[in-house]
Amino acid sequence: MNVSHLDWRPDSLPEIDVVEVVDLEDVEPLSSSGYMSAAAAAPCVRVTGNAAQTIAALWRSLPPGSQARCHVPPFGLRFLLAEELVAEASVCWMCNNVVGGTWEGTFWFEFDGEAPASLELLAAIRAVIGKPG
Repeated sequence: MNVSHLDWRPDSLPEIDVVEVVDLEDVEPLSSSGYMSAAAAAPCVRVTGNAAQTIAALWRSLPPGSQARCHVPPFGLRFLLAEELVAEASVCWMCNNVVGGTWEGTFWFEFDGEAPASLELLAAIRAVIGKPG
């Protein structure tokens, strides 16, 4: 991932065919922006088909929100198309922040972690990874 900062929104996610849901519970990054790069060996579940498209659609519908300042993400997401990484991000519902990157650079945005679409995304991720709320 490049170091340039992108003006990237969740609805910018292009077509994908695979989502990897990454368990970040035991990942210790060097900084809050380093969760996904530190998660190369973290447990993940790869989903395709309708499950991947549901997660991508919920991601694209994340509404804007206000942030807090923690960034302790329980999960990360990698979006792929034809086995190529499209985007990856760590998602924190406590502080309403998403930190990630694409091949073009890094991005960060705030979302409303209590909105129905946000909670549906969290539930879908928990179901995929097998960690009930």
